[in-house]
Amino acid sequence: MPLDILKFGGTSVGNGERIAHVAALVAARRAETPVVVVSAMGGVTDSLLALSSAARARDRVASEAALARIGDRHLAAIDALSLSPDAAADCRAEIGKELVRLSDLSTGVSLLAELSPRTSDAIAAAGELLSLRVMVAALLKLGVNAVGIDPRELIRTDATFGAAVPDEAGIAERARHRLLPAIADGQVVVTGGFLGVAPDGSTTTLGRGGSDYSAALIGAGLHDAGGDVGRIEIWTDVDGILTADPRVVPDARLVPEVGYAEAAELAFFGAKVLHPATIRPAVTRGIPVVVKNTFRPEATGTIVKADAPGSGVRALAMRSGVVALFVGSPRMLLAHGFASRVFSIFERHRVPVDVITTSEVSISITVDEKAPIEDLVRDLSEIAEVSVLRNLAVVSVVGRGLRTTPGIAARVFTALRDVNVVLISQGASDTNLTFAVEADRAPDVLRKLHAELFPS
Repeated sequence: MPLDILKFGGTSVGNGERIAHVAALVAARRAETPVVVVSAMGGVTDSLLALSSAARARDRVASEAALARIGDRHLAAIDALSLSPDAAADCRAEIGKELVRLSDLSTGVSLLAELSPRTSDAIAAAGELLSLRVMVAALLKLGVNAVGIDPRELIRTDATFGAAVPDEAGIAERARHRLLPAIADGQVVVTGGFLGVAPDGSTTTLGRGGSDYSAALIGAGLHDAGGDVGRIEIWTDVDGILTADPRVVPDARLVPEVGYAEAAELAFFGAKVLHPATIRPAVTRGIPVVVKNTFRPEATGTIVKADAPGSGVRALAMRSGVVALFVGSPRMLLAHGFASRVFSIFERHRVPVDVITTSEVSISITVDEKAPIEDLVRDLSEIAEVSVLRNLAVVSVVGRGLRTTPGIAARVFTALRDVNVVLISQGASDTNLTFAVEADRAPDVLRKLHAELFPS
C-alpha cells in the first residue's frame, strides 16, 4: 500500500483539543502507516521571535514572559490530552528540557546583545520540536505505534540560516536508513517541519512555507530511496484552493484539481493557501499534493499535480498594496538597450516586479507599495519621464489555455465594462490574464468577475 505524508499546520495543532483531533485523524489511518509532519502550535513562532528580540535587547522581563507563554501553551496542551500520569510526566520532562535549552540560548544572546542567524534558527526550531513531542504523546494514548524523529535527523541542508537550501540526495539517504526501516516495522513516524541541519550539525530553518517544504522533501526523499509514496496531504484550516477569496466572494467554490503552474500563479497574485515553491520536490516526481481541511476532514480538498486536466478559468486571485510606475520617453522608440537600463535599476534596488506591459514609447511596471518608490523614481528619471500611480490592486484570472481559449477576454471585460482598468497583461503566460485597478474597486471587481466566470 502506498504511504502518505500528512502535514498539519499551526492552526491544526493550535491547542490540546486540536492535537487530540489530529491524533484521531491519524489513528484512523494507522493501517496505512502514514508519516506525520507537524508545524509549531499557532502563535508559538511569534512568541519565539519575541523571545529572540527581547533577549537581544537585554530585556529580561520580556524574554522571561515570552518563555513562560511558550511553556504554558504546551503544558496546557498536555493537560488537555488527559494522559496517564506516567505519560504526562514524561512529556512534561521533554518539554522542560527544550525550555531549558531556550533559556540558555536567550541568556547567551542577552550577554552578547547579539543575535546571529545561527542562533536565531536554533531558537526558532523550538516550536516544531515541542509540537512534535506533544503529538507523539497524543498518538501513543490512542494506541498508535508512534515514534518521534527529530527533523534534523532527516532534512540535510546547506548553512544558509533562515532560508536553508535542502540537500535532496542527503535527505534520500536519511529516508533510506532512518525512515524506511521504521515504516517497515509498522511505526507511525512523527517529525517536525521547517527544520534541517547544516553540514556542521547546526540547526537551520527552511524559511517561508517551511513545514510544507519539509513534507514535500520527505515525500521526495522516500520516493528517491525506493519508497512507494501515494500523496502528500497538507492539512490546514480551509477546504482547499477556492475559486476566489471567500472573505471577498462568499459564494466561492472549491477547485477539485489544479495544475502546478496554475497554483504558482494563484500564490503569486495573492492566494495564500499554498506556496508552490515548497511543493516542487513532490510535483517534479509525480507525487500529488492534496490540500485538506483539518476541521472538515470529509471535504474532498484540492489536488495539486503537475498538470490538471481541462482548460479555461480555474480561479481568481487579488493582491492589494500595489504601485504602478509608467516609464516612457519618445527617444526610446526602437532604442537598443532601453528596457535593459530600466530593469537594471529595479535589480540594483532589489525590487521584484509584478506586472509588465509595454508600448513603443513606454514601459508600465507594478511593484509592491513597500518598495523604495522614491529611490526608483529618482534613478529612472535620469533616463526617462516617470509617473507614479498608487493605491492599486492586481487582479488575476488564472487557468489553463487562456491564451488559446476563445471568448475568455471578452467575458472578462464585459464584466468590467464600468471599471477603469489601469493596465493589462496577457500573453506572457498561458495561465493568467492580469490587470491592475484602483484598490477600493478591487473587491467589487473580484465579485463581478466571479459572477461572470463562475455563474451559480
